[in-house]
Amino acid sequence: MAESTKAFTGSSDLNLWLKIRSGDVLKLADMPEIIPLRWIYFRDNWEFLKADIVKLVPKYLDPDFLNDQINTFSDFITKQRTSSKQLNPFSDGIIFNRYYAIFDNIAIDAINLTNDETAIIEAKLATVTAYSKNDFLRIKRDLINYRDRIADVGGLSDITYNHVYDKSSIPPQITAGNVEANLMVSVQDNIGVVDFILANLFAVDSAIDPFALARANANNPEINIGQYKSGRLVRMNYGEDLQGLAVRYFGDPNKWIDIAIANGLKPPYIDEVGQKLSLLSNGQGSQINIGPTDITGNLNIDKFYINQVILIQSNVQVFPEQRTITDIRQIPVSNEIILELDGEPDLNKYKVSEGANIRVFAANTINSSFYVLIPSEEPLDNPRQEEVPWFLAKSAADEKRAGIDIAIDERGEINFATNGDLKLSYGLDNAIQAMRLKIVTELGSLRYHPDFGLISIIGNKNQNLDELKALLVESLTNQIDIDSRFDRIESLDIQYLVGDNSNTAVAAMMITMAVRLAGGSTVVPISFTVAK
Repeated sequence: MAESTKAFTGSSDLNLWLKIRSGDVLKLADMPEIIPLRWIYFRDNWEFLKADIVKLVPKYLDPDFLNDQINTFSDFITKQRTSSKQLNPFSDGIIFNRYYAIFDNIAIDAINLTNDETAIIEAKLATVTAYSKNDFLRIKRDLINYRDRIADVGGLSDITYNHVYDKSSIPPQITAGNVEANLMVSVQDNIGVVDFILANLFAVDSAIDPFALARANANNPEINIGQYKSGRLVRMNYGEDLQGLAVRYFGDPNKWIDIAIANGLKPPYIDEVGQKLSLLSNGQGSQINIGPTDITGNLNIDKFYINQVILIQSNVQVFPEQRTITDIRQIPVSNEIILELDGEPDLNKYKVSEGANIRVFAANTINSSFYVLIPSEEPLDNPRQEEVPWFLAKSAADEKRAGIDIAIDERGEINFATNGDLKLSYGLDNAIQAMRLKIVTELGSLRYHPDFGLISIIGNKNQNLDELKALLVESLTNQIDIDSRFDRIESLDIQYLVGDNSNTAVAAMMITMAVRLAGGSTVVPISFTVAK
């Protein structure tokens, strides 16, 4: 897939993700999957659609760009109407990229959708709603690749750009104009949106433990949350105090103590002002330098800690940018402090000559810029749904239930694929691997999984073989019962064997069994020997 297609698709998914949460009207550009099905609709209704889109030009983010797309798209429709080829021109994915602004101005609810289109939209909404951190990292990577491609092809990079983004300049292939420059700015804006989502994913990911976040914000892993079982993350209003928060969420101002305990707060509890610290030198990459003391002579090193959130700005970059400290170093002798920050390595834009500074807040305090935990006695919900990967999409239900694990060979070694990545075990293979691991693991040998494994019969006397067989049957049955991927044991046979190895009598139990997978009719035959 071309870089442009990946970038436009990623931008579309990003916008859709934001719209799902804000409740905004969905546009055709949010659902590129149904655009190939809409050729007849555009061919027969373009003049009517065009009139409505023209009215939206003044309100569009880039009016000139939209106006140019309207004219170009009109020529395209006219040409396709008179073409002798009986083809669907929208089947070419480049159409979505080329006329993105057109599709971005047509509301989906204004279209009479077919059943197939409705199904596609519902599936897409479900997929995007369940996006994880890895999905946003993928979108960011595709946007960065496309941004760099525009810069290289159009000659829009310079020494500063190449240094910030660790690139080597190449000769430009075209002369970039306003369209390319605006497109690059738009892509960079979307990268910033992804960074914001990644930095604040806990605000939309209910699987994050809010108490863990409270402990991290309080810089105190030993904080005692009390009897509360869950909570939600909110922002407090500027000027609001803890009593006001308690009234808003508990209806009782005295509950402010619960909020303070849950967030590890200490006097003064709320710090809206913070302290302004000027940069000692220009920012570079992901690093900024701070002097050893503030203007009052107090040590600055005591004001920082890993995972601390700070605000950075300058007279030019006037809108405060939220960053998190990932590393702290202090230079011997000079005691200059070097802070490593997360996010894009573009801190070069913060210059001493432009009044670059950071704002830090007192430890164990909150303010309206960050999130605060409101504790609750209700258990934390877990609405996550297991996604079925593409390689199991057409498999039977019982194979899907068998799960996915890292593939391990008979020696217990991890298997690697030909591309060097970890090899996965899934479907029927994973069910067999799971049973093999249960059999070769001695019950009680795993400290954190004391119920996993097969009972050991080594050292037991042979006088009561029926008792030994009963122990094995019970142990095997327990392993099947506690594993949701299996339904039941269909058949089980245990034979006592005595052999000879170097003139030494050897005893073992030969076990032959058949296990039915849960959710289907597949039966897995298994046979193994247990030494005695």
